[in-house]
Amino acid sequence: MSSGVFAPVRWEPRIYEGSLKQAAVVRSHVRRDLSGFAPGLVDDVEYTASGGEGGEVVRRLSLPEAGLLRVEVADGGFTDTRPVVAELSGDDWFTSERHRGLLMVSALAKGWGFYPVFAHPTLNLGLVVWADLPVDPAQVPAGLPRFVHTA
Repeated sequence: MSSGVFAPVRWEPRIYEGSLKQAAVVRSHVRRDLSGFAPGLVDDVEYTASGGEGGEVVRRLSLPEAGLLRVEVADGGFTDTRPVVAELSGDDWFTSERHRGLLMVSALAKGWGFYPVFAHPTLNLGLVVWADLPVDPAQVPAGLPRFVHTA
């Protein structure tokens, strides 16, 4: 990357059991996969990538363009709802045990969204939630291959 020409980078996806006990494993893998990146960015990715619950979870990382690190979390569980930033007020923010995560992700990310794992008119195979985090192109480690093996 130091040549001044940007080349997209993808990390091999990782698959996790979708449970809270896996959050520490996800965070340790993010630290390993993003070794050499700025610690603040790694912290943001750890938070963003460790929020999946229910069913198996697939985590993908990529640098699709200079200055942007994309985090995608695919949850294979059935859901009849779509992710939204909760509208909580007053003490609800302090007492609610849910709904704060996406607000924090939206504050960290340049953008976020979701799409179906598999677009089908009647099957619901889960959602992919993505977030684009800003990264200083000068702080991207030199010599990253176009595909980073994670296993």
